[in-house]
Amino acid sequence: NVPVFTKDAYTVTLNENAPVGTTVVKVNATDLDEGKNGEVVYALGNNVKNNLRRLFEVNEITGEIILRDHIPFKLMPSSQVNIYSLVTSGLLDRETKFQYHITLSAKDLGQPSLSSVKTITVLISDVNDNTPEFSFSPYAFYVMENNVPGKFLFSVSATDKDANENAIVSYQIWRESSEEKYTSFININSENGAIYALKSFDFETVKKFKFQVVATDSGAPSLSSNVTVNVWSCNLMADLF
Repeated sequence: NVPVFTKDAYTVTLNENAPVGTTVVKVNATDLDEGKNGEVVYALGNNVKNNLRRLFEVNEITGEIILRDHIPFKLMPSSQVNIYSLVTSGLLDRETKFQYHITLSAKDLGQPSLSSVKTITVLISDVNDNTPEFSFSPYAFYVMENNVPGKFLFSVSATDKDANENAIVSYQIWRESSEEKYTSFININSENGAIYALKSFDFETVKKFKFQVVATDSGAPSLSSNVTVNVWSCNLMADLF
């Protein structure tokens, strides 16, 4: 009899940055033979690529997978015979690697030895650990004076390395500043960062002003970052003459 795993395939979802010692999955292989023929040892499968072999070292007696590099998994024996837990031994980062395929081999000690192979797929789920990043910092724009109210002026953009809701970014103008009176001239589309004029600009007295835009993701708790936007006047008549 060959050793038999309790499942045909193992698929696990694990939070990135899961603490050391987090249990990923329990594997169980049994052999119906008696004596040495029924004892099971574990090893990486023959089809495991060399790059993974450089990352994992397996103790064939205990079944423990010892990490030789930063890939954070190992096998730990449990109190039950032939049942092992795949646990993390380091931090996980979904933005670096979102999925792991770990192939285990269960082999008895009979003569000849018989074995079976099982692949465990570990999917790393996202946690909100990245703040939105603006494409430029600071921004600089020129605006025509005496512009038409409601006209599109310019836009800002930020991206988030996280996934799903954690990567959805919304925008707002920070109005609690010393130049708050100038922010009343503009408004921003919270979904795409497009900035519009609420009234005409008159740069006869003020040639430049600046304001802050805040980008916030939709994670829980949310993370945010801000950027300075500098605005200069652009006098068309002065440019012509």
